[in-house]
Parts: sequence; C-alpha cells; structure tokens
Amino acid sequence: MATTHQTIGVVLAGGRSSRMGRDKALLPTAGNRTFLEHACALLRELPLGQVVVSGARPGGVPDLVPGRGPLGGLHAVASATTAPAALVIPVDMPLLPADALARLLHAGVESGRASYFGDYFFPLWLPLDTGCRAYLQRAVEGDAPNAVGALLRHLGALSLPGAGDWCHNVNTPADYHALPGSARFAHTSG
Repeated sequence: MATTHQTIGVVLAGGRSSRMGRDKALLPTAGNRTFLEHACALLRELPLGQVVVSGARPGGVPDLVPGRGPLGGLHAVASATTAPAALVIPVDMPLLPADALARLLHAGVESGRASYFGDYFFPLWLPLDTGCRAYLQRAVEGDAPNAVGALLRHLGALSLPGAGDWCHNVNTPADYHALPGSARFAHTSG
C-alpha cells in the first residue's frame, strides 16, 4: 500500500483549452501566478514524493498517445513513474483548498482505493497498481472506455463526501471572470 510520501502529485495540464480560447495553464491568478504555478504550489504543500505536470510543456510529461484526454495524460505519467499512487488535480481548478486535498490523500492512502469527492472525478487519488496501469493502456489503445468514470468504476473507487464549489473547472472566459476576486486577476491579452 502506498504512503503519502510515495504518492506523486500530478497536475493535468495537457488539454487544448479550446473553450477558453487560450492556454488555461497560463491564465493569471489573483496572486500573480499562473494556474499551473498555483496548482504545482498547492501540491507542494502536501507530503508528496514529487510533483509532475502532465502535458507537452517544458518539464512536463507529454502524452504517449495524443488526443486521448485525461486518461492519455494519466497513462503517460503512469508510464514515466514507478510511484505506487498519484494525487491528480486538473490545472483549471484554482479554488481547490489544500485541506481538501490532504483529506483526499489520506483517504486514498488509508483505503488503497481510488478516491474522489461527490460526483466530481477530480481531484483524484489514484493507485497506480497493475490493474490501473493495464486499464490506462487498454484505454489509450481503444480497447477499454476512454473515460475517467469508467476507470473509476473499474477500480471500485470511493466517492467521498465534502465536495464544494471548489470542484468546478474554469473552462470558459465567463467561468474565469466569475471566479471570486476575479477583479484582482491580472488581465492579459491572449
């Protein structure tokens, strides 16, 4: 069973950001950090072994099979690490609180089962065991459903109580400008 220090933090940042019209990872936050910098800093607050970025960007882990969405990113990270588990957050959830991620991390480590909050599949604690790795491989090859929900059902995941407004993704310019404190965000062209 994985410990917290054996678990890696993963920021999913490989999406096309088509609804936003620009790279969501580079959007500025109220703290003058990008969404990506904020997500990495949030994971570094936790007792994780390391933090990696999924996506074709400097220092990131690019998808091995392009166009397969979040499971393609998870497959690439799982292929690049021997870590037994991952705490996965998408780059576009800037309101995630560290205490919720700590609860998720501990619930996953204690149960050994994939874990998430409520009806939201991210953030996610994911055991990178043989069954998970095999499913990810089949999904990117087209031999299993390429959907996070299907992966979680396959793994017998736990849905934890306590999901909050922080579970919502920022997908569009309207979502971005509706964030609390959005008037403080540095506006850049893009």
